[in-house]
Amino acid sequence: EGSFFAGHIAGGTHHAFYERGEGFCVFSDIVVAANLALLNFKNSIKKVMIIDLDVHQGNGNAVLFSSNKSVFTFSMHCKANYFSKVERSDLDVEVEAGTGDGEYIRILESHIPFLLDELKPDLVFYQSGVDP
Repeated sequence: EGSFFAGHIAGGTHHAFYERGEGFCVFSDIVVAANLALLNFKNSIKKVMIIDLDVHQGNGNAVLFSSNKSVFTFSMHCKANYFSKVERSDLDVEVEAGTGDGEYIRILESHIPFLLDELKPDLVFYQSGVDP
């Protein structure tokens, strides 16, 4: 019982869409992995959460999972750093440019524990600062 956690330290794939890539992201390995986990581990993985802390909004992942209620997308990103069309994640948190570490952690801690308790995901993907 409890959540499975998966780390993601490379790629920067959260700007990939079905029909195109943006920001050097050709495809989203998180989307592939989450879909395969939901398909191949149906008995143990029913809810997936993506925690995306890159400076840019995870617009591709937001679109790719927009109609999949088994995946919750959380994107916490810089309010002043959009290079492309903003898409809607399940939860988008905009952080002001120049926010210090303490305030950033406070904002993050005001969301993540609640979401983990509320959603009870079986698998969590964490993406942070990985745009190539």
